[in-house]
Amino acid sequence: MSQTELPVEITLRLSGYISACFHEAQTHRDSSGVTERLLQCARQRAGIYDPKKAAEIREQGGSDIYMLLTDTKCRAAESWIRDVLLSAMDRTYAVAPSPIADLPPEVSEGIMNTVIVEALQLADAGMAPDEAVIELRMEEVFHEVVERMREAASEAADRMQDKIDDILAECGWEDTYSEIITDFCTYPFAIWEGPILRRKPVLKWGRNFKPLVEEKIVETAERFSPFDAFWSPNATSPQDGYFIRRMRMNRALLSACMGAKGYNDSELEKALDNYGQSGFRFHVNGDTERAELEGKSSHSVWASDSIEVLSFWGSVSGEMLREWGMADVELYREYEVNAWLVGNYTVRCVLNPHPLKKRPFSKRSFSSVPGAFCGKALPELMRDVQTMCNAAARALQNNMGIASGPQVEVYTDRIPPGSDITEQYPWKIWQFTSDRTGGGQRAINWHQPDMKAAELMSVFQFFLKLADEVTGIPNYIYGSSQVSGAGRTSSGLAMLMENAAKGIKQAILSLDRGVSEMIVRIQEHLLYTSSDNSIKGDARIVPTGVVATLMKDQVRMRRQEFLNSTANPIDAQIIDLPHRTAVLREQAKDLNMNVDDAVPTVDEVEAKMEQAALLAQQQQLLMAQQGGLPQ
Repeated sequence: MSQTELPVEITLRLSGYISACFHEAQTHRDSSGVTERLLQCARQRAGIYDPKKAAEIREQGGSDIYMLLTDTKCRAAESWIRDVLLSAMDRTYAVAPSPIADLPPEVSEGIMNTVIVEALQLADAGMAPDEAVIELRMEEVFHEVVERMREAASEAADRMQDKIDDILAECGWEDTYSEIITDFCTYPFAIWEGPILRRKPVLKWGRNFKPLVEEKIVETAERFSPFDAFWSPNATSPQDGYFIRRMRMNRALLSACMGAKGYNDSELEKALDNYGQSGFRFHVNGDTERAELEGKSSHSVWASDSIEVLSFWGSVSGEMLREWGMADVELYREYEVNAWLVGNYTVRCVLNPHPLKKRPFSKRSFSSVPGAFCGKALPELMRDVQTMCNAAARALQNNMGIASGPQVEVYTDRIPPGSDITEQYPWKIWQFTSDRTGGGQRAINWHQPDMKAAELMSVFQFFLKLADEVTGIPNYIYGSSQVSGAGRTSSGLAMLMENAAKGIKQAILSLDRGVSEMIVRIQEHLLYTSSDNSIKGDARIVPTGVVATLMKDQVRMRRQEFLNSTANPIDAQIIDLPHRTAVLREQAKDLNMNVDDAVPTVDEVEAKMEQAALLAQQQQLLMAQQGGLPQ
């Protein structure tokens, strides 16, 4: 059976439904031009002309040079974003308790019961309280309970944050995030999945420090290529309609799923029997070129050990689920499920475990387009500029080649037999026959083509500068020395960088919101699956200031300029030592220093000032007693 063709028979209606959704999504992606857009972005960053343009250049002859301007801008954007999001000293998120904690019903009932018991005790003692006293006591008990719950929620939020940090560290989130940033700066969208439960071997120490390897179910997050994402035609995000992720597995990984919860062993055995030796791939347009652009051999597309799996997320009828083998469903209801399709065999199907039926996907674009699944990629924003720079560079190279030597016009009927007209060297003697026309025409005419390098270079420089404006990533961000005007001074360059940061803030904030979505999903997953109740409380995920992190270097620089400019006797009369100490402590804090070790506190400075003033008074009094100063 061909690896690109499915078997004729469909074993279950669920398999046929998922297969039909995949082909619909694939057709939509191709017809809407998304597949070609992905390939164009990859080509543009790799410095490769698309096949049609390359054929036109070959037909015309001449240079096929490609200026890697897009790759330079993409790498600059990646570095900038990584500096902000990955090199920050603090988290870009925090788990914070809700300002007003929600009281569970049993707590509210407990408050009521407590006050009733107290009222009954007073009544037995002959001091029956009136209604106002009871309401006042209920309010007091309520505030006491709320305060205790707020403290408990704060402690639970701290433990939840530590747990999330541990999950991100164990799954290698920093490396995954770096790959997401590369996709974010290259393609119309970057997409990742998390949290995902994966079986992972873990090294532990046994008795006598003997290393032991055991398998553990861990939460992780995975970036996957935009080429492997397929969505329903009207979707604007992975949460709409249905969504399909194409995954690559092998026989060993699928075999390990036998007997696991949510898997259909019968379907899994059929898939392994049919594809375990020969492998299986779903045919998708652009796969061969994609492999070449990713630096892989085109033969890797048809690797025999690769078994592709479609991970389907969407709504399925209870009738199909019953037929597949899921018993606890109603026939005429729709259920949100995650199903795995291998060829024509649905090997796995589980109900979406999230209580709100959220899917574990986040998608972000460098430049979002409202109402569209795909945004605008950085290469797309500068495609016209890249085209003009390439055209100017090709024309320049062609012109330099043509203008590097003369063009020669030769009347071959006046060249003696055996003469080599292609050979030229100093002091060569040219032999010609006489002009039969008698007009005295020269046998050889020399024409020197014009050199247009200056004009072509000015065109190239114009569009090169235009790239800074259309992308919002100026060349001085990545160390270019071609900076004029204000950029020639440190303060002027800081001002320019601050203004440039405004252009990329939206992109960084969009990416940060996507990460925050995943952090919320991890928190929710822990809330309804973890047996550790100490991490559970009324808390929420809040961003901790990506913009502030983005501008941290500029703020630090401006603060240092303030300290330098006020370090003079006149300003010292206005800004006393305690206030200057406060500024120095903030500067040390931004440098990730131990503030108390580096700079004394304001109270310590004031104490030293009082001690110095008292010592000066004592010295004056002593000198006065000795007759050195009049009293």
